[in-house]
Amino acid sequence: MNSITFALPSGYNWDIKKFAKAVKTKSFVTKHKKHLCLCADRLTSANKDPRQVIGGMLQVAYGANIGRQVEDLLTDTDLKQIKSNIIRIVYK
Repeated sequence: MNSITFALPSGYNWDIKKFAKAVKTKSFVTKHKKHLCLCADRLTSANKDPRQVIGGMLQVAYGANIGRQVEDLLTDTDLKQIKSNIIRIVYK
């Protein structure tokens, strides 16, 4: 695991589509639960745009460039699923 980004695997064989698919799963949230506490707090705050909060989380998780590419692959339905997973698992 990279010291700057929490979800980026070591090595250089990165597949953006796999990252986008993985971030939608409950196992991603469970694995990185301690890093997602601040994101969960922001998602439950009033007047916060989920796309902006999750986009920021992705940039922290994968780095700015890869995080933006992953965010571009996610639909609004995917963002709702990610938000739901984060809130359910972090506040469990």
